[in-house]
Amino acid sequence: MSTGYGLLKKGTEEGSSDEEGSPSQTQHENDDNDSVVSELDLHLKGPDPNNICPPCCNLRCCCHGCYIFFFVAYLVIFPLWCKWLLTAPMPSTYWGQEFADFPRMSLKKAAIAATFQATPQIILSDLPDSDFGCNSSCGKELRGFTSGEINFNVDLRLNKPDLDEYIHTTYPVIFTSQDFKEWMLAADRRNANPTWFADSTDEAGREYVAVQDACSKPALTQNQQYLMACVMWNQEKFEALEATDDPITGADLGYYCDALGGVCGYVGGDIPSSNLPNCSAGGQVSLKAVDKLMGAYQQYGNVTIRACDDPLAKSCSDSATSLTNWKTHQCEIHAVERRLQLDLPPGMADIPSLSPTPSAGIVSADSDEEDESGSRYTSLPRLQVMYTNVTWPTGSDIYSKPKVYIFSSKSLDGEWDKIYAKVDPTSEKLPATPVGGIKMDEVLRVAESDSRTMDLIRTNMVSITPSSCFGKRGPLYVVACAINQSSYDDAGAWKHNKESRFEMGQRVMPPPFNDRCVAVAGRCGNACGNEPVDMQHCDANGYIPQEDLVGKIPIQYNRVTPVFMFAYVLLFGFAVKVVMLCPGIFSPYPRCQTYSSDLTEQLKYILVVGVTGGGDEGRGTMLRNTIGMVSGLPPDCKCHFVVCNNEEGHRLEMLTCWEKFCNVIACIPQSGSYEQNLRSFMRIWCDETKTMRLRQVGGNIKTLDPTIQARLSGKTTLDKAKKMYDWQNLFGTSLTKLQNAIDVLHEEIGGPGYNKFSPMTPHHDYVRDWVPPNPHQTALRMHFTSRAKPTEDSRNIMVQHVAPGTWYYKVKVDEHHPTQWLELRRKCVEMVYSQADPDRDGERKVPLRSSHGKAGGLNFVDNYISIVYNHRSENQYPLPEEEGDFDQNEAPSLYAIADARHQFQPDFFISCVPCFFKPNGSLNTRVAFTQAPQHYPEYADKRDYLDNNNAQFFRLNAMIRNCCGGVSSCGTNGMWQLHADRPTNTIWQERRKRVRDRDDYIRTELIEREQFHTSCKIEDTASSLDRVLVGEYSHFVNRKLSFGMSKDPEGFLGAQQRWVEGAITLCLQWVTNNADAHGTAARNQPLLWAVIFAFIGFLASLMRLVTKQYTSSVFVELGFMTDETFDKQIASPLKPGIHWLYNVLLDIRGGSSSNTYSYEVYENMTLQFIVFLCTCMVAFFGLWLFTNFCRIRCLRRRLLMPFEMKWWGRLLISFDNLTYWIWFWTSFFWIGFNVYLAIFPARFHFHNLGMMSFMLVATFLNYALIISNSLRFQVMESIDANEIAFLSMDNIWRANQLFFMVGPIQGFSVFTGVKNFINYLFYGQDIGGWSGGDLTQVSIAIVKWWTSMIICGCIAAWIYLYIDDPPADEYQSRRPGCIIFTFIALDVMHPCIYLWTVGNNLSSEEAGKMSCLAKATSAKWWKKILADIVLNESVTDVLRYIAPVYNFMLPILVFFNAYFGVSGGFTLVAVGAAIKTSADRAYKDGTRFKVKSSEIIDRKGGGKAATGAPPRHCPFLSAT
Repeated sequence: MSTGYGLLKKGTEEGSSDEEGSPSQTQHENDDNDSVVSELDLHLKGPDPNNICPPCCNLRCCCHGCYIFFFVAYLVIFPLWCKWLLTAPMPSTYWGQEFADFPRMSLKKAAIAATFQATPQIILSDLPDSDFGCNSSCGKELRGFTSGEINFNVDLRLNKPDLDEYIHTTYPVIFTSQDFKEWMLAADRRNANPTWFADSTDEAGREYVAVQDACSKPALTQNQQYLMACVMWNQEKFEALEATDDPITGADLGYYCDALGGVCGYVGGDIPSSNLPNCSAGGQVSLKAVDKLMGAYQQYGNVTIRACDDPLAKSCSDSATSLTNWKTHQCEIHAVERRLQLDLPPGMADIPSLSPTPSAGIVSADSDEEDESGSRYTSLPRLQVMYTNVTWPTGSDIYSKPKVYIFSSKSLDGEWDKIYAKVDPTSEKLPATPVGGIKMDEVLRVAESDSRTMDLIRTNMVSITPSSCFGKRGPLYVVACAINQSSYDDAGAWKHNKESRFEMGQRVMPPPFNDRCVAVAGRCGNACGNEPVDMQHCDANGYIPQEDLVGKIPIQYNRVTPVFMFAYVLLFGFAVKVVMLCPGIFSPYPRCQTYSSDLTEQLKYILVVGVTGGGDEGRGTMLRNTIGMVSGLPPDCKCHFVVCNNEEGHRLEMLTCWEKFCNVIACIPQSGSYEQNLRSFMRIWCDETKTMRLRQVGGNIKTLDPTIQARLSGKTTLDKAKKMYDWQNLFGTSLTKLQNAIDVLHEEIGGPGYNKFSPMTPHHDYVRDWVPPNPHQTALRMHFTSRAKPTEDSRNIMVQHVAPGTWYYKVKVDEHHPTQWLELRRKCVEMVYSQADPDRDGERKVPLRSSHGKAGGLNFVDNYISIVYNHRSENQYPLPEEEGDFDQNEAPSLYAIADARHQFQPDFFISCVPCFFKPNGSLNTRVAFTQAPQHYPEYADKRDYLDNNNAQFFRLNAMIRNCCGGVSSCGTNGMWQLHADRPTNTIWQERRKRVRDRDDYIRTELIEREQFHTSCKIEDTASSLDRVLVGEYSHFVNRKLSFGMSKDPEGFLGAQQRWVEGAITLCLQWVTNNADAHGTAARNQPLLWAVIFAFIGFLASLMRLVTKQYTSSVFVELGFMTDETFDKQIASPLKPGIHWLYNVLLDIRGGSSSNTYSYEVYENMTLQFIVFLCTCMVAFFGLWLFTNFCRIRCLRRRLLMPFEMKWWGRLLISFDNLTYWIWFWTSFFWIGFNVYLAIFPARFHFHNLGMMSFMLVATFLNYALIISNSLRFQVMESIDANEIAFLSMDNIWRANQLFFMVGPIQGFSVFTGVKNFINYLFYGQDIGGWSGGDLTQVSIAIVKWWTSMIICGCIAAWIYLYIDDPPADEYQSRRPGCIIFTFIALDVMHPCIYLWTVGNNLSSEEAGKMSCLAKATSAKWWKKILADIVLNESVTDVLRYIAPVYNFMLPILVFFNAYFGVSGGFTLVAVGAAIKTSADRAYKDGTRFKVKSSEIIDRKGGGKAATGAPPRHCPFLSAT
């Protein structure tokens, strides 16, 4: 044994592979160390499958348990959230949003007006019963024409004694209605006098007010002042004060006055009033000082003094109490000769001094002219005295209205003078008047006694003079409403009418009114008519019954169309996501963990097929692919290891290159061990070529780079083998033969003809076999196959059966042996139109190419190897010595698929072969296939923008599916088990005809045996489905066992379109019972229907849960249980606990009032949800019982039904593979939904805390499931796996990007897929492959314009929001839609810019030479600028973090704005689905963002084979 081989054998048997290293990096290790396993290793690896009592408490089990817990929690939380969206009450501040703005109170305050009392809360004047008192012209005044509508004055008197406990000031509002359904606002405080209710009852509403003279005495505006208002009820005391102008002492004030109150400070000064003794900061004389002045006399109320702003006004509406805020004004005193001509009262005309003086001129009141006999001075403002909390003194000589005098003093202890001069008609001087003029007759006509008299005002009474119409004559309801001032002044209550507040005639939400009014009452009757009318809500007294106006406020919900749509789409996403996550609750199937050559002894052969088809798949690609397949030769393999190159392009140079490669293999030195030397050499050769790029060896290369040529031909490999393994000394001159063979191969792939090919004879098969010089030295066997590819008339349909324009051969099944198959195929002929070729003597026509796609080539290889080649005696194993012993000739086989651009690594087979064996080493016939991930080493995760490595699928989704053995085949990197019970005595089989011949009614046709499905473009998914239906499962090997070469991104979009077509056709084939399934798989088709109906039932139950309000189970509705039984056994035991729970929550929130909506709605929701969960559990338990019942052997002999729950999990996965395209519309919905939210104000509103809580929990569970699953497999396969399966920021970005980018492609593919199925069904068209470029260019154009529309739409949404300038609440609801739409636009901006700029060849040097005008008018220059700005590493780094940021920040944003929960809710289902999608639907061709020419496609003959089809089985667009 050579040293080099010893090192190699050590590495391969242990299943270790270094991607970048070489065999020289492998080090000898002590064999004793291999048996030493630390306790930590045991803990990480999990239980030993061979251990009878494996440990159950380890890290893997903990991760598994966490996954199950999170999954169950997710099953509970998400439907509960959707139920909450449609069940939870809308925040009460938004109730009645369909009506105009109206200030609302909290529900607790709504109880104020809901209390009943004996008298109306507001006493309204009667409705006029005739035209007298009615204004019939209000319509003309408002609209300019007579409308027949009326209004009238209404007097209101507030009469609610308990109102002062809650409210201080209220405003009046009038509602009217003619049918008690439609209400409008007819008047508000703008029509009231006064404008508010100052008190709430008749008794508390008595106030006395007196507005004093416009001018005070001079010299009162200087220095400090104390002003005291003295209110008197006694006539004697008033007359005593009236008769004297002398000052009085402070002690006398108490005698004269029945009530005192005053102000103090510095008039108009900046000195604080609190500097004065007994003076407050507000300028009020302290109560203590007032009591001191009153002395022993009783105080009969409270007195306040206010200053009026306007000295000319007859009443004071605005006033100030503090002297420092008083506004003084100028007054003037005129001499007698300057008097105005007066209209004197009777009895005063005889006074000479007051007679009109003809010589006296009239002086304008506002004249600035000053006369010597007149003077001006600064006066105190006009004062208003208010007398409240009035009590009436007893005794005689009591006025009906009190009198008031105002005194001033410099100190409280000083003398007090009247501040107003007594009006004396006999005086030489006229009374002082303000400059600017009060008419003098108005002053002289008022006697002193009258000017000091206070007037009684009812502050609980207002008069309404409406400016709007109440309605038409006839039955009318008029409601008076008292609105709380604090509610009215709350700016947040006025979302639209910010300035004008109420608008006359606005619609008002119908009763109950107590959520808006603190007091309410109404009158009813026949307005302006005297005939009685029968009115429903009207009592005999003409009042509206109080119970019709107030009551329990009806709860309003968010049950509007947008929320229903939002909830339903969320449920669709949730249901499909459950299908995706459900397999993860199981534990993976046990398998053999290590490779042993004894395992291969149980196999007939291991076949690996490399498929080439044209374009980039030329000689260099085939060589690299073949090197990898040969390097995977398992050590000491005890079955044939067959490597086959299947050339679908039918090119002669490919055969020549293959022969020269075989010559190199044959020249490997045979000294020592040929197989050991072969494996050592191929390991180095594989390491030399594994990192090659398609741009180095692909179809665009005219001449290979010398370095690449040397590596590809094996020159550098031989040099390294000489150094590493000392082959020069070991083999000496025997290496010359190998060197010469390598030189020949080197010359073959060199020169300008590298990518020039010559076609073979089209209608002939080309098959070549190679065996090693000494077949007993190695198990390796090599073959080259290229099935016939006859030229077909383009006018004819490319069909799978014999028809005009197709080629066929004839066979007599009973006479011809399968080994004659190739000979018969060489006798093929073309069926010519109108030239009959009837079958004779048992002959049957067989189509030469029943499939033009990849699956046809794979089936050709299978038929050749399994029947023709292995029937040869030299390929037979020795027969067993005794009958009944194991016969390796009848053993199962393994069939591996390596697409041309993928290169298997040397440890591929030693890693995958053990998966087909049980832990005890016996073959497991239930394992259908294994799947290894695709890996493109040229792209790291950070720059793998389109997920060339399929990281999402292979790191997350595949691991979830692997838990139930449900990983679907991805075409390449898969290895299938071919069972031994397949018929080997014939190569032909019957198939039901899909197309009837004109004169032939035979319902079957003869075709060549098919192992892989040929009826659709996704043969791997179709073949996987067959295996699932018969109960077989798969294994996922999470290692980088194959290195691929990535193609350009242009083909990615076309591939997306083809994959959806394939999924649609396969789904329709199964649904219509036209699938090419065979045997048990065809008979088990009802299992798919069972899963379909179960999913539909689950989805329907979710929609029923959120839509209907019920408290019974579906079992009651179906008649399985009575209402009484359900209520007694289920509902009644649950209700007390639920009620107690919500009472506790209500107490925590501060209790409730009589009008607070109870938690009954939540209690019913909880009960309904518990019933739903119980129903699901019963259904699941029934499924579990049925499944375990099917374990009985006798049943399994008759019916092949699922006998384990994992089988149902695999059926769910198959269902997902077939139906994912149904959800293509979800990306359109989420984009359109956010556009709708950005343009239109939301008519739904949610509590921020509730929405945030659900989204926070759902987001946590969403990522907890991913992390726990990843960690479980990382621990479980810590030895085998060389990847860390974890969600990265790049993965989230790609998931969001692809989700929104390819929606239109898949929508377009639905139509093309249906069209393909119709052609397949009615015309027998072969839809298993595709020709030319298919619809790739159409797909590119669709994505370009779609992504451009998203970006432009985002910009337009922001512009519209800015121009529209919505109110604050609308802005709050529309802004999240714009923000989320912006995130979506940023997600698709990168691919959009790339697609618009791809192929632009303008260099920086050329751009620098262009003039400014040339640049501005050059499309190339603008494309270059866009590409430079967006398609660079810095911008990409920013963009790739946008999606993760708003995913993680979304719950926090919801706390501040609940509308973010609706706008971005799709992330909870779309991210998960897109994660699954971007992996499952990942482009096997390995695209990335770079500028490069389009894919070269072979356009000859039957088109391009579907080589290397990627996984096509999970919804890319499913937001579910």
